[in-house]
Amino acid sequence: MTPTPRKNYSRLIKPILIGLIALLIVGYSGLKLKNFITGPQVVIATPTNGQTIKQNFVTVKGKAERISQLYLNGKKIFTDEQGNFNEPYLLASGYNLLEIIASDQFGRQIIKKLQLTTIN
Repeated sequence: MTPTPRKNYSRLIKPILIGLIALLIVGYSGLKLKNFITGPQVVIATPTNGQTIKQNFVTVKGKAERISQLYLNGKKIFTDEQGNFNEPYLLASGYNLLEIIASDQFGRQIIKKLQLTTIN
């Protein structure tokens, strides 16, 4: 009777663990790199650009992602945990230009402009 060869699984465990750890590091780095590559993003839900409003008061609503600071016409505004913002704004009679500036932790910025007209 010939002895059966024993499989040595302990030799396989170390390379598999090293491979899994390397895969986790690459995956985590990829997620962090996405934030660096894409930069800040702002989507304004209401009001829409070019809208005519019948009152002097408007609420600017939207969502911001990957930001560290957010401003509406120079005034710092804040987001909730999901990135939503909801900021009241008093408009002048006639033509109004609202400027939303968002910047990220790397200093990159995005500027969104809204042109609104009020009629009383």
